Amino acid sequence: MRWTTIAGALLCVALAGGCAASAAGAPAAMAAYDQEDVRFSQDMITHHRQTIQLAELVAKRTTTPYVRELSEKLEAGEKADIQKMSSWLKSWQVAVPAEDDKGVAKQVAQLSPKSGKEFDKLWLSLISQHLDHGVMMASAAQSGGKHAPTIEMAARLVTEQTAEIAEIKEQLA
Repeated sequence: MRWTTIAGALLCVALAGGCAASAAGAPAAMAAYDQEDVRFSQDMITHHRQTIQLAELVAKRTTTPYVRELSEKLEAGEKADIQKMSSWLKSWQVAVPAEDDKGVAKQVAQLSPKSGKEFDKLWLSLISQHLDHGVMMASAAQSGGKHAPTIEMAARLVTEQTAEIAEIKEQLA
């Protein structure tokens, strides 16, 4: 009987070691995460998609280089972030939010009939408010999650979008 107990204990140790080794070798996306990380990715994907919707309105409505460049920069960055956050959610076996065009429908309706300087001023004002909301979301994620890449993305978003908001305020002054 004693050998059975020892063999069982050795089997448990071997299995535990194997499990620890596979966890240590797991990709960063599989690293420790919690519900705050999941919520941030899901909410920020939706928020980024809304930013893209607003950015897509710019091409046909402005001739201002700053507005055009900012919209292109935002669109490219948000798409890259969405791809990254979607991969994290999939690795955690969590659903990626479905596309939803209702979130900024009011802003799109306000912007759609406008063009030129009138469009630019309203777009910059609305995108600034939108980015500010993103900064608040990212600030909350910095202190609430466990997933290091999520926390790093949140910190980057706070820094980048705070700077973009300051630039926008200068343009509106």
